[in-house]
Amino acid sequence: MKILTRYTLKEFFPPFLLALICFTSILLLDEIFRLTKLFVSKGVSLHYLIQLLIYVLPATLVVTIPMATLVGILLSLGRFSTDNEITAMKAHGIGFHQMLLPLLFVSSLLSIFDFFFMDYALPRGNVAYVSLKHDISRRHSAFVLEEGVVMKELEREGKLWLYESTDPDTGRLQDVKVWDSIWSGQPRFVNAKEATVGFKDGQAWLTLYNGVTYEPVSGSANGFRVTDFAKDQIALDFTEALERTQFESKSTRNMPLAELKTHISELEARLFRKQSKPHIDKLRYAQVEYHKKFSIPFACFVFGLIGVPLGLVVKRSGKMVGFGIGLGLVLVYYLLLQIGQDTGRSGVLSPGFAIWLPNLVIGLLGLGFAMRVILEGKLETQQNRGQKPPPSGEKAKAQAVGELD
Repeated sequence: MKILTRYTLKEFFPPFLLALICFTSILLLDEIFRLTKLFVSKGVSLHYLIQLLIYVLPATLVVTIPMATLVGILLSLGRFSTDNEITAMKAHGIGFHQMLLPLLFVSSLLSIFDFFFMDYALPRGNVAYVSLKHDISRRHSAFVLEEGVVMKELEREGKLWLYESTDPDTGRLQDVKVWDSIWSGQPRFVNAKEATVGFKDGQAWLTLYNGVTYEPVSGSANGFRVTDFAKDQIALDFTEALERTQFESKSTRNMPLAELKTHISELEARLFRKQSKPHIDKLRYAQVEYHKKFSIPFACFVFGLIGVPLGLVVKRSGKMVGFGIGLGLVLVYYLLLQIGQDTGRSGVLSPGFAIWLPNLVIGLLGLGFAMRVILEGKLETQQNRGQKPPPSGEKAKAQAVGELD
């Protein structure tokens, strides 16, 4: 390996790793705050919080690796420009390609790594995340409860219920209201001061404490009976919430490449037999996810293609300028990617073209900047060749003496 190649890669990896850690931490902050608030309010173990963050990490890394690639290239080459090392390299006849090829090679390796990471780690991480939430919901029924929200798990059986708040000391539900037999025409209303939710023998139970029951009296149009109780129990069913998490685990986003291709083939076969809008929407969604498995990892290579010429044209004090340019390009790329997802899923553009559009735009910009750097280098060479050679011998000495005088 040439000295220049080793030197370039040595300067690239520290800012790349720093940018990767920073971007990943920033994107995980929202998930950390949301899970922390949820676990503190529900009283679930911190062990589950750490596990969920580990499972969501692959989905974050596949996005931040391309971002860190671009910023790492711009910061490393910006450091070269700041220390005038780019000028020294040009003075010694080092060509643009000698800087471009090592960084493009590393960008290609990162693209390959990101692709396998996205195809292998991301689906498994997402499925593990959803499965763990499913298990937590079954073991800790309070995980699916929300304050001040009407719970409709038992609506088919004619029951609705809600609670106003949670006692921070005891963890008990406060001011619990239950509407029973709502479809019978003679509903029963229960108002309890406190309640707990427990899970026993495969069944969730709502235990009410210190409450009052209001129920109509049979044979009387306006009469009702009031009954006080110290403790009562109602069986709960969280099937709807649990089925929703199981459905999320089967999403096309959580499918490996081979499984996703099979799923797309099945959808195309269904459409061949019968055209329907739900099937068309599912097919578009699956095709968008299929192309994302290639386009997002390929962004590493595209960012390398545009990052090297941009890093070379950054002048002195260009470190922060390069960082700002990198953030701007990252925002443009992921804005175009979001637009591509929406237009691909809606059918405005074909899913393949819509998802590859950001790479196409950034790649063409990169080729344009690269051609500019190459043409500028040729122009400087031609100008240097057109200059007259410096005086030598006696004429040079006489010229030097004259300048001193």
